[in-house]
Amino acid sequence: MNTLQATISGIASSGHISSIRVSVGSDEFYLLLAEHTDDLMFNHSVTLAFKETEVILAKGVVASSANVQGASVKMIDKGDILSQITLTYHDTVIKALIPTLTFEALDIREGDDVHWIVQPSEISLLRSSSHGI
Repeated sequence: MNTLQATISGIASSGHISSIRVSVGSDEFYLLLAEHTDDLMFNHSVTLAFKETEVILAKGVVASSANVQGASVKMIDKGDILSQITLTYHDTVIKALIPTLTFEALDIREGDDVHWIVQPSEISLLRSSSHGI
């Protein structure tokens, strides 16, 4: 599971759907949550979580989606079926797990600069409570 520390910078809710904007350093991410978020407040710290299988990689610029960020390829563990790509995003490690055939078509090598994408509906918001996370 990938995690990022973030700060809430925007909240919009309608019924039981919420759109949350968060800042990770100077980068913005967007989340869509199937819940009303009365307990969230601006400038509160939160942890974002998303699966390795939800990370999409691209070599070129991708302007058609939210949550597109740049990173450097740190390590590639290429398997017969799946490949795990370890990225360096600022000071954080992000891992992507993608089908090897798809990965080979991208022609990505260690040290390359890439873009990574995670859809707003695939990010979970971890919040601490009196019962833990």
